[in-house]
Amino acid sequence: MRDWSAPALPPSWTAAGVSPFVARREQRSALDAAYAGVESGEGRTVFISGEPGTGKSRLLSTACAELHERGAVVLTGACIQELGRPLEPFDQPLMQLLAAIDGHELLREAFAPDDERRDAPPIAQDRLFDAVAELLAEASVDRPIVLALDDVHWAGEDAVRLLELLVAAIARARVLVLVALRPSPPDRSDALSGLIMRLTHLARVDRLELAPFSRRELVEYIGARADLAPSRAQAVAHALFDLTGGNPFLVRATWRQVVAAMGDEHARVEMPESAYELLQPRLALLAPHELDVLKVAALLGVEVDLTELLAMGASSPDDALVAIDGILGAGLLEPPPGDTGPYRFPHAIARQAILDLIPPSTAMRLHAHIADTLESRFPSAPRLVQRLAHHYSAARALGYGDRAATFLIRSAESAERRLAHDEAGRLYDRAAEVTPLADERDRLRGRAARSWALASDFAMARAEQEKRMDTADPRTRVRAAIGFEDASWRPGREGARAAELLNSAIGGIPADPRDALYVHALASLGRARAFTGELERGRDLVDRAVALARELDDDLTLAAALRAQISFFQWPQGARDRIGQARELERLTAGIDEDWGGLCSIVRSLSSYVIGDRPGMRDAAHGLAEASERWGAYWRYWIVCARFGEAFVDGRLSDAAAHLNRMGALENSFRSDFTSGAGATQTFLLRRESGRLGTVARLITGDEDPATHWAPGLLALYLEFGMTEPARRTLHGLLEHDGPRLHVSGEWPSRLALMAEAAAKLRDADAAAALRPMFAEFAGGNLVSGFYIAMFGAADRYVGELDAVCGDADPTPALERAIELCEQTEAPLHLVYALASASASQGASGDLPAARESAARARAIAGPLGLRRALDGLPEGLGSDGLPGAPVRTDGADGTGGVNGSTPEPSDASATPGRPAAASEAPDGLTARELEVLRLLADGLSNREIATELVISDHTAANHVRSILMKVGAPNRTRAARYARDHGIA
Repeated sequence: MRDWSAPALPPSWTAAGVSPFVARREQRSALDAAYAGVESGEGRTVFISGEPGTGKSRLLSTACAELHERGAVVLTGACIQELGRPLEPFDQPLMQLLAAIDGHELLREAFAPDDERRDAPPIAQDRLFDAVAELLAEASVDRPIVLALDDVHWAGEDAVRLLELLVAAIARARVLVLVALRPSPPDRSDALSGLIMRLTHLARVDRLELAPFSRRELVEYIGARADLAPSRAQAVAHALFDLTGGNPFLVRATWRQVVAAMGDEHARVEMPESAYELLQPRLALLAPHELDVLKVAALLGVEVDLTELLAMGASSPDDALVAIDGILGAGLLEPPPGDTGPYRFPHAIARQAILDLIPPSTAMRLHAHIADTLESRFPSAPRLVQRLAHHYSAARALGYGDRAATFLIRSAESAERRLAHDEAGRLYDRAAEVTPLADERDRLRGRAARSWALASDFAMARAEQEKRMDTADPRTRVRAAIGFEDASWRPGREGARAAELLNSAIGGIPADPRDALYVHALASLGRARAFTGELERGRDLVDRAVALARELDDDLTLAAALRAQISFFQWPQGARDRIGQARELERLTAGIDEDWGGLCSIVRSLSSYVIGDRPGMRDAAHGLAEASERWGAYWRYWIVCARFGEAFVDGRLSDAAAHLNRMGALENSFRSDFTSGAGATQTFLLRRESGRLGTVARLITGDEDPATHWAPGLLALYLEFGMTEPARRTLHGLLEHDGPRLHVSGEWPSRLALMAEAAAKLRDADAAAALRPMFAEFAGGNLVSGFYIAMFGAADRYVGELDAVCGDADPTPALERAIELCEQTEAPLHLVYALASASASQGASGDLPAARESAARARAIAGPLGLRRALDGLPEGLGSDGLPGAPVRTDGADGTGGVNGSTPEPSDASATPGRPAAASEAPDGLTARELEVLRLLADGLSNREIATELVISDHTAANHVRSILMKVGAPNRTRAARYARDHGIA
């Protein structure tokens, strides 16, 4: 990095004549300690919260000025109450830094001015945010960075997400983030409240609450502001505390009155009941035309450009300047500290008091006048598009709805270019509310729904589509119903409402099989039906839609129909066919800027698991990584799910637990559709395999009501804790209440597997006989619920175990098929259980040598992996190799080991289970560490995530990535990932 000049501090922070800063010693000490940590290389974040007027901004500016003197680079940003630029408060500090540092073209493009028309970068929002973190980390190598963010209670949800990412990303960077905000709603958003709850328990995050001044602090304040004897200063401070409660804003506004009153025994000072009453003495000094100018200034904002204010007045500029002199004299505006810069209200409270004076009708007329003037005379004004959207929206009742819509749309497009999807959705929705044009309203709601979907807020996307259903245009209603169904399916919601809307909308257009929209709607209706439990009816509708689409010879319509068809990946039938359909859909959508390829990878991954194709699972994981790179958190969630699944079946339980923790964090990306049910199931299965269910045992009595619990899970717990009778009772209760609708639910494979486990362990022949036919549809494949929520391995293992209990069929063929499938899947965890079942069956039939061999092979696999439950469940009493208490060899020295029973290879730290090890001579001069980084990069991990996985700094990870790109000649991460796959590295 070349030498670069740090930006200057805001002039108002360093101007002469600023009153001395007193008190707040504890808070200043805490900030000094945080900065000391930053100087030592530890990133820190401090939230500074307090009610309006408690001095948050003053503490922030004072601390930053002192840190600037100590050599820190201070970058400043703030949010405004009105409509601001996308990703405020980060845009201003980022532009300050980009002006001083070369490179980082992605950020330059994203944060370019609104008048530079361009498309959004073709990357996920997460990647843009990662680039922000990398820029700050890179800049902090030369000198510590202080990122000072004020009024963050007005930040949008996209900016809050960026803040959360930064807090984690700066862990190993010399960056101090200071965040000033109000402490509670309605000023603070729910998103920001949730962020603070998630972060403030972290060691690197502090929270400072600014309370009102104490009496002692007020003595210090009065001593610094007034030339008084100590005893008199104390008396004034006590009186001031009784009057103001120590609120710094009120103290600043009234201390002179109190000092004067203390010298006059007849004088009284009473605390006004409102900010208006507090300012009333100052307002009384203004003539009517001066007050009019002040009202316009208040509508312009907390900061006021003098040229703009002069242009807004009804009088001449000279008269307006005279009026401004009067306002300054009354202390209701403050001049800039130098010759240039904006005028400011002394506090947002003062500005709000002026706004409260303006009648609504007058405010509308003034907003319209401000907007007209800004648009006609100030084409280069800062935040012009957003300001015009705000002022025209406030004046829409006067006939400015079309202008408001125009600039709200432009503001939304600006948000899109910065990948601020949540903000874009809100702005498109606002534009739809104010536009007088019905067709435009429908289009805008469609754009809003797409933005919400990109933000992974599918509840808001559905709400937007329901609004579109109110249109008079029947074809728009169909498109809205299709969009609603998609926003229901993505988070896995039940499809009844989607089916209802689709039936209603389809009824409004001709049932024309040559109409592409009709065919698309049929496909969506079929998927919605399937997700209401009507699987066969839904599948028939989708199959019909695919057939009609093929007759149309329309690639997009066929792609839409195929997308619905492969969405049935939760059910076992036709797994191989779905892989082929997914491949076809990938070809059809190769040139379309949609995320449908991510679904193709999900389908290929899960279907490959069902048929035991481990290479297919790996290939699909690469596709998910590419979808994550392009489309963000929603697809990043699915790739972590796939990694969890791979780690679980590999028996790498600690890795699976780490992936599960990441999934929990990423589930927040589903916003209002968040559900923790999947994570609870996965946590149970992990704890069960690792033998860590002991803490649950004390909570289970055997008298639980299955109707108030997930009964299959309750059954599994009873079995683990040896509670035979409650387990038998629950098993038979499940069978008695079994029905066809359960068989088409996503959880059916889990229910079936857990019931089969119980029937086998309890040796319950009646239950086994009832369950045995239910496995027919799963024969020859692996059992799985959801997308790697619960993986049970070969269905034939359960068939064999049930056959052994029933006693009317030889379990050997089914168990041999199960072992073969587990080996083919390269799934050590599943293979251990299949071998254990085979050993038990062989022992029962008297073939002790075979039983010993199977048990020994199972032990050799389970021992090194620490699969406690599997080891505890191996058959006993089989002879010298399987005696109870026989030592478990974890080094493969018993002559068996690995998935296929071969002796394990020596440990290779650079090899990941299920992946090729590093070649002895890496291509293009890549080092061993670079190979590790490249593998993780190919999996879609960001630099921050790579650093966490390898326990290195973010900066080191970024350096490795840059070195890799140069060595392999790749222009970007996507090409590097492709290189890794082409060379067998990933």
